[in-house]
Amino acid sequence: NSAINVYAGKFAGQAPCGQITSGIAGPEGIFVRVATHDLYVANDSARDILVFHRGQTIPYNTYTDPTVQDPFDVTVARDGTVIASNLIQPNGNENGSVSTWIGGPNGGTFVGNFPMTNDSEGLFLTVQKGGKVFFTDIDASSGQGLLWSMKCPAGACGPQTQAAGVSFVFPFGMGSDDTEDLLVNDLNPAGGGTADTFELPNPTPKTFPLVGVPVGMAINPLDHHWFVADAMSNNAAEYSYPGGALIGTVPGNTGGDPVGMAVDPGHALE
Repeated sequence: NSAINVYAGKFAGQAPCGQITSGIAGPEGIFVRVATHDLYVANDSARDILVFHRGQTIPYNTYTDPTVQDPFDVTVARDGTVIASNLIQPNGNENGSVSTWIGGPNGGTFVGNFPMTNDSEGLFLTVQKGGKVFFTDIDASSGQGLLWSMKCPAGACGPQTQAAGVSFVFPFGMGSDDTEDLLVNDLNPAGGGTADTFELPNPTPKTFPLVGVPVGMAINPLDHHWFVADAMSNNAAEYSYPGGALIGTVPGNTGGDPVGMAVDPGHALE
């Protein structure tokens, strides 16, 4: 529906308290930078990244990659660098990649586009406090979901390193908890999936089960709840973390296909 629903409080069948549609076209991953409460939207069909002030429904900034990409997810580093993962390049000349900008008004300053390693498509990403960027992709050779990391100081991304021993059936949303453990939704094509918590370099995650088709995820650092956009059930779900108990759900829009999820914890934590 090219819409972002906004909720306040716990998911327990509540109705949205707001909705964002201005400029939205095929949104994928979404992200809230807690230092500013700004919402960033990977606006796939429009090939751009939109930014909204908290409480506003009209974007105040737009980031675009001049190489023209299909943005799939977006995050912001502590230094203000805007980092987006791209599913593919629409003209077919490139598969998954990462685009970066120095954050600022009027679209900031584009730094570069960095192809992912041996992939067929790029997926979600997250950046941790120390500046390490993690992203997932589908490996072109094995068809498996793989995990990679790199550093992108001031948007200049360096070498990409594959996380040893880590693979997924199909990785979706990513995030980090307050101890910088890596969090990933891993989809099971037969239905459902797992919420994976990695303490790298240990390649074996702690898990709890997720229902439906768990795409986007976000963690609330205040109450440690894990939120999931469920594309199969057309709803969004809230789970306790790390326990994994289902707290509640809210329905999606009629005919919807929920993909992205973001949490604004209410005050700056950085």
